[in-house]
Amino acid sequence: MHPRNIFKQPPDYTELAIKYPEFRRVCKLELTGKVCIDYKNETALRALTQTLLLEYFQLSVAFAPGSLVPTLPLRLNYILWLEDVLQTPCTTNYPIKGIDIGCGSSCIYSLLAAKKNNWQMVALESNATNLQFAGQNIENNKLETLITLYPQQDKTQIFQEYFKHLETSSPGVIYDFCLCNPPFFDSQSEANNKTRKSGKRPPPHNCPTGYKEELSCQGGEVKFVQQIIEESLLFKEKIRVFTSMLGLKSSLMHVLNILKSKDIDNFCSTEFHQGNTTRWGVAWSYDGELDLKKFQ
Repeated sequence: MHPRNIFKQPPDYTELAIKYPEFRRVCKLELTGKVCIDYKNETALRALTQTLLLEYFQLSVAFAPGSLVPTLPLRLNYILWLEDVLQTPCTTNYPIKGIDIGCGSSCIYSLLAAKKNNWQMVALESNATNLQFAGQNIENNKLETLITLYPQQDKTQIFQEYFKHLETSSPGVIYDFCLCNPPFFDSQSEANNKTRKSGKRPPPHNCPTGYKEELSCQGGEVKFVQQIIEESLLFKEKIRVFTSMLGLKSSLMHVLNILKSKDIDNFCSTEFHQGNTTRWGVAWSYDGELDLKKFQ
């Protein structure tokens, strides 16, 4: 876990249960007197994430029924890593601007970035229900001046539709980074409901949540990030640092090989550890003033 992650010290569920009635309803009291929750229960996971966002970031967040329930320590790890990567002279004299690829119903990355760091975010999303909830979350937390929600019509593109829109509204805007939590699974694979080899890693600690399109896509996360890489070649001057999270270590190696095959050598990767879960992050840039290799 990132050294600045506030969840390195686990939250006190007893204190949270006393303070928040909604969280108290999903808690269980063990014979030892310890307060705990059932991580296999989706309702409990939603209440936990909502409670942590409210307690630690004063963010009131609602999730669309059936949509992905984000784990806060993991999302915070990603934001903290971005803070590290962006600590360069060229990004300190003006407001940091970022693009959230597929913000989901919670819009959690954009909310955290805006609330915690005052970053200006554009949240891209194509699902109509997610757009409705994301818009409500932005409005309810009074972050309209920092977060712009952009409804994507073409699901086959990453940046192209949005940057075409910018050509008429704000052609000179340059973003400092993009972030993404791509669908893990390959929708064409018979084993697309598995992220690990059976017998080699323990089963997931939390119950799975999310719409099908949030969990899987053709070619899985490697293909999705490959498309980000290919579109990044078209918009080298529009985003200083391109980043994505990955769910499998094997995916990281594939993505790094794709970067090398495109003659992109300014990149770095990292691991996000939180509890029993490990994820990987990758970043690349065409900006000569940014040396990402030092973060490797």
